[in-house]
Amino acid sequence: MPEQKPPMRITRREDRCNSCMLCVRDCVSGVWRIVGGIPAPAEPDLCNLCSHCVAVCPRDAIRHDGLDANQVVRANRKNVQPKAYRDIVLSRRSVRQYRDKPVPRGVIEQILDLARYSPTASNDQNVGYIVVTDKKLIDKTAKDIFGFATRLYDKTISGVGKLIMKYAGLAENRYLKLMDYIRYEQAASSRDYILHDAPALILVHAPGTARFGCDNCNIAAANITNYAHALGLGTCFTGFLTVALRFSKKLRKRLGVPAGRKVYASLVMGYPAYSHANTVSRKKPEVTWIEK
Repeated sequence: MPEQKPPMRITRREDRCNSCMLCVRDCVSGVWRIVGGIPAPAEPDLCNLCSHCVAVCPRDAIRHDGLDANQVVRANRKNVQPKAYRDIVLSRRSVRQYRDKPVPRGVIEQILDLARYSPTASNDQNVGYIVVTDKKLIDKTAKDIFGFATRLYDKTISGVGKLIMKYAGLAENRYLKLMDYIRYEQAASSRDYILHDAPALILVHAPGTARFGCDNCNIAAANITNYAHALGLGTCFTGFLTVALRFSKKLRKRLGVPAGRKVYASLVMGYPAYSHANTVSRKKPEVTWIEK
């Protein structure tokens, strides 16, 4: 018989608690409830380890053996500056030209250590990462995807393929219209249009059966890109690789994607070859207001 786990142990320190009830108000799992006029961990087995009760308690009155107490520290809100975050978002660009300089493993670990604090549905914390810094493997992956794309393109410019593209409404697709130029430039300069000669590649994955795996991964990926930018690094989402990984078992095996997991976001990372001096133009958001 499988070994049974001991029940979750959550306690309230009476000498510290001031019965503010914030733990009850903030607990959406129904663990903390008002019992006899005081807050109590009435249903600890319902806990999903979100840590909110520990985070919200102003008196450090909660002990939870399912959490690492060493990770719980006072939040430094002095560093939370809206103007600084706005500048990070406005100045971050998708970087497609990188310096020939590796990203130290410690820096990538620092970024991923922050990414693990990204929210996940039901606090599943089911996001995983594959970090590739093997430049030969990155180059081979890019060349294989580009080669497949050009072979597929060749089938669309004549004969039956051309007719299919026309009647499917894809003849004016901007990627197809750009393909001849890209293929010429790639042959002339060996420029990598898929993974951009980046020194690092990060695949963000989750269980293929997870209902919100895609959302969880892309929230983490967004935090990775913003924090990397704040550290002086550049990143770029590489959708072509994400799509290729959906269909190619060979590619998934080559990049070490675990069985039962699905890559929902692919990012390249490195030190930008140049910076962008200005912010960019974006169209106004489409917003529908529903008000009383």
